[in-house]
Amino acid sequence: MEWTPEAIKAEMDYRQAALREDARRTREYYRHGGKPRSWWHRMTHRHEPEVPAGPQAA
Repeated sequence: MEWTPEAIKAEMDYRQAALREDARRTREYYRHGGKPRSWWHRMTHRHEPEVPAGPQAA
């Protein structure tokens, strides 16, 4: 993939949207009485969908 200015902007927009969604979800969690979680819990209980591992998934 070639990194054209349009591709870089699209990638930045995609990542920024993901960060905003994560922040919105976190604010909602705390607003409804959620308690802070440890860094380990946050890393092992992600909200992203499972992504196949490249050639091994085939």
